[in-house]
Amino acid sequence: MSHATSSAKGEILIAAIRSAELVAFLHESQGGETRSVIVESARPPVSAPSRPGGKATSPREMLPPPAAALRKQRASKINDFAQVAMAEIGQALKRLGLDGLARRNDLAGAYVVEATAAQIRELAATPGVQAIRLNRRHRNIRKSDTPGPRAWSPKA
Repeated sequence: MSHATSSAKGEILIAAIRSAELVAFLHESQGGETRSVIVESARPPVSAPSRPGGKATSPREMLPPPAAALRKQRASKINDFAQVAMAEIGQALKRLGLDGLARRNDLAGAYVVEATAAQIRELAATPGVQAIRLNRRHRNIRKSDTPGPRAWSPKA
């Protein structure tokens, strides 16, 4: 196996890196070459709510409680956890000089940033990081692929 798994820090690195292509980049990169990556923050595991009292006898009893009730029960714990993880990643990005280039996505709990192999390794060792993935462009969007102004105007 690679030298990255030989130390405890290396194991954290491999655990956070979620792409064979990204691992290869980390091993082969020689300098200032960068990759666009998605740095996902750690999130607490979420389980389905359990129903007290055993088996449900009617379909209505089988339904979960209203979403608002679930949000009240778990929202503060999850939000606090997510905010701490995002803050840790933000501090690491600032320390690496990437804070001005990073794009924060609170809904996804992630940052998107262009980083060198050394910077990606440092980010992977940050406690608030759950995963680092390549930010892939699936295809280029050509101007001919998008509708023109006439497509949006009301038809007479």
